[in-house]
Amino acid sequence: MCLVRQTPQVSLYIDRVLYKEVESAAKKKEKSLSKFVSDILKEHLDDEWPEEFFEAVGSIDDESFQLPEEIPETLDSKREEWS
Repeated sequence: MCLVRQTPQVSLYIDRVLYKEVESAAKKKEKSLSKFVSDILKEHLDDEWPEEFFEAVGSIDDESFQLPEEIPETLDSKREEWS
């Protein structure tokens, strides 16, 4: 018995304007529409931080950028107590 792995197919209903935008974006990336949408879904569902995030952290080189003073806890609003 030979098992053939099939790729599932999905049908989406989107308006014509969105379709044209997605189609255009896929062409710019030189990808098929299916591959383009699949890649976007994978990125959206991925729990990891994008590589660019760590390059950006701490990258601000601006002396005017400073952390604000910490606000004292005494100025916090009272919280509701749960029993």
